[in-house]
Amino acid sequence: MNTQLPKFTFFLPVYNEEKRIVNCINSILNQDYPQDNIEILVIDGGSIDKTKELASKYACVRIFDNPLKLADFGAKISAKEATGDLFVIFAADNELVGKDWLMTTALIFKKEPKNFALWGKMISSKQDPPLNRYYTLIQNDPLSFFINKNLKYYLKKSEVELISGKKVYLFNVNPEKPLIWGANGLVYRTDIIKKIILQDSFLADNDVFQIMLERGFIRVAYIPEPYIYHHHVKQIKEWVKKWKRNYVYHFLSKIEQRNLRWVFDKNFNKKLLAWIIYSGLPVFSVSHSIYLSFKDKTRYWLYHPIMNFVQMGTYLVLTIFTKEGRIFLKARLLR
Repeated sequence: MNTQLPKFTFFLPVYNEEKRIVNCINSILNQDYPQDNIEILVIDGGSIDKTKELASKYACVRIFDNPLKLADFGAKISAKEATGDLFVIFAADNELVGKDWLMTTALIFKKEPKNFALWGKMISSKQDPPLNRYYTLIQNDPLSFFINKNLKYYLKKSEVELISGKKVYLFNVNPEKPLIWGANGLVYRTDIIKKIILQDSFLADNDVFQIMLERGFIRVAYIPEPYIYHHHVKQIKEWVKKWKRNYVYHFLSKIEQRNLRWVFDKNFNKKLLAWIIYSGLPVFSVSHSIYLSFKDKTRYWLYHPIMNFVQMGTYLVLTIFTKEGRIFLKARLLR
C-alpha cells in the first residue's frame, strides 16, 4: 500500500444489481490511483441474481451478507470491517466521474486535516432518461429541494481553494442550519464515522451526517463540478415506489429512533405548508418551472410541477391512510 496516500473504503450496499454493479466497480478501479489503496465492501441484502458472482471477480472486493436487508444496517457491517482512512458511502447506481476522483479527494483531505466530509454535484450520463436529468437538477427529491436551501447559503460564505484543478468550497456547518447529505459519494474520515455508525440505534444516512456535526466535526468541503453519476430513476412509478419505501420504512416507522434534526428545523412546519400550497396549486409550480426552464436553458425543469404534485399526493395518502402516518400527523399538530 502507498502509505503517502490515504486508503479508501467504499461501502456498497446491493440487492439484485447484476445490471449495474460492473460499471459501478469499474468506475472506481479505473481511477488513476494505487489499486492497493482501494477496498470495496459489497454488502448484499439477499440478491438472487448474479450480483455476488460478478462482484467476487474483483480482488479488492470483500462481500458480506446483510440479513436485515436495509442499507442502513449494511452500513454498520461496512463500518466494522472498514480498513481505509476515508469511508465512501456509495451505491450500485453510482459511478465516479473522470479518472482523478480518488486523487482529488485524497489531496483535499491531506491538505485540509480539519475537513471531515466531502460531497459534490450529482450528474446524469448521456444514457440516462429525461426524468433522471430532472432529478440531477434538483439534487434530491422535490420536497427536500423546496425546504432546504442551506447549501447555497454556505457556498456564499465559504473559502474557495483550487485543488487538483478543481474548485473546492470549504465551510463550517451549523447543526441548527443543516444540510441533507448522506449518500452518493459522500466521503468521511473513517475514524470519525465509525464511532457514529456503530452505535446501537438505527441510523439512516442523513442522520449520520447530522450527528457528526452535533459532535463538533463541522468542517466540510463541496465540489460544485460534476462529481458522481447517479442513475437514480427511469420512470415516475419507480420514483414513487422509492418515496413510499423511504417514507414508511425509513421515516414513519423509525421516527422515534432516529436523529431527524436535519429535517425538523424551527421553520419546518411553515416550509411544509408552503410546499403543500406550491405543489397543490399548479399555478405556482408551473410558472416557476417555466421560469427555471428559460433561466437554465433546459426543458427538464418541466417535470418539476408534475413531480411536486405526485410526491405531495403520495405523502398525503400515506400520512392519512397508514397507522404510522396518523401517529406522525397527530404528533406534529400537537406541537
